[in-house]
Amino acid sequence: MKIKKSEKDGVVVLVLAGEMHGGPKNLEIVDIVKELAAEKKLDIVINLSKIKWISSTGLGILVSARSHLAKDGGVIKLCKPNDRILGILQVTRLNMIFDVYDSEEEAIASFKN
Repeated sequence: MKIKKSEKDGVVVLVLAGEMHGGPKNLEIVDIVKELAAEKKLDIVINLSKIKWISSTGLGILVSARSHLAKDGGVIKLCKPNDRILGILQVTRLNMIFDVYDSEEEAIASFKN
């Protein structure tokens, strides 16, 4: 999996690409979130548009990243999951703990509301 980090309107955007499952590269998401929290960058959007597949371990990594950031008062929002990943988020009820948006722009704008 690849991770591209950028910042737009004070919100950090992480664009993930590839497959999300266990392993050191996937766990890097948690490390990045911890670093961002230390820098007081607490508004994060994770763009899933380039994720082809996600395992239960990958879902666990997202939840772990969310938990670490929440300790510092931060929020992770998800955007652009494909239909399959959106279905997985709904079946696992993770769409109840993550706000999920159709576009990156909507997710970023939601922090201003």
